[in-house]
Amino acid sequence: MARSILVGLDGSLNSAAAVDLGIRWAKHSNALLVGLGVVDEPEILQPVCMPLAGTASQERRDRTLLADARHKVENFLQDFSIRCADAGVSSKVLEDVGLPPDQIMLEAQRYDLILLGQQTYFAFETQSGADDTLREVVQQSPRPVVAVPEQPASGSSVLVAYDGSLQAARALQAFQSVGTCGLHPVHVVSVLPDRTEAARCASRAVDFLGFHGVKTELHAIGSSQEPAQQILNLARQLNAGLVVMGACGQSGWKEVFFGSVTRTMLHDSNIPLFLYH
Repeated sequence: MARSILVGLDGSLNSAAAVDLGIRWAKHSNALLVGLGVVDEPEILQPVCMPLAGTASQERRDRTLLADARHKVENFLQDFSIRCADAGVSSKVLEDVGLPPDQIMLEAQRYDLILLGQQTYFAFETQSGADDTLREVVQQSPRPVVAVPEQPASGSSVLVAYDGSLQAARALQAFQSVGTCGLHPVHVVSVLPDRTEAARCASRAVDFLGFHGVKTELHAIGSSQEPAQQILNLARQLNAGLVVMGACGQSGWKEVFFGSVTRTMLHDSNIPLFLYH
């Protein structure tokens, strides 16, 4: 059972959705919800081309951006505290300075689970678009990561995408250990070229959850087509509110780390993804 959940706060709508999910899960497990804001000082202080005025202009720019970043992070943390208090959830706030992925991974060592937006914007002072924080955290995180889209589907079931890889087995065990299994009915799907082999693969995950008292329904799909789309189609048919999967696949999926299945799921899914490497 998760006793603590870390949420990365970057001021985006994705981050707000992650806080919403964190509040719901924290209520279910009576967990501490921790909001983390990061001032990306290393990126802000990167030298930029400043003609004419040179060093003085660079220093003024740096001071302005750092002050603005600190002010924004303080607002993120204040809003988070208010939302948790209104929901009756026990909470804590952290303000770190450094590279966002590094700080998130360091703080994650204290907690059971990380929630991040499906798109992250921790580099809000230096770039207008999404950054690589989610990707970097999933690659190296000591804890499972839930990627939450801006407008997540509010489904009534959980779909475990299982391909028999080491990463899939780790994700399954982590999912069971954080105690979210009991929230909704659980389905297990394997997508392999041979349907019989897919059924054998999925049965191992079904047995594991069964030993922990979790009833599941098995789905075996025999197909050589792209697994990600098959998973997404089934998730939508089952009205899934969470998809559990390893952060890379082997076996019939044959993808390298953050390969086609993971990228497609993160790009196309409006369902939160529980990822573990």
